Amino acid sequence: MKACRGDRKTGWLTAGYYHVNENFKVGVGYNFTDYSDNLTDLSYRSRGFFVNALGKF
Repeated sequence: MKACRGDRKTGWLTAGYYHVNENFKVGVGYNFTDYSDNLTDLSYRSRGFFVNALGKF
């Protein structure tokens, strides 16, 4: 299936992370795109700051 011209969205985001310990880090960043990771949100108005926490075991 061929994609229509309006189907492609591009942009970038940036984030910085702080390693709390070997297994956990937290970060903050800014989304410069209009894309949301919520796939039901098709408004394309999702710019802004975000907070992220990552853990591993």
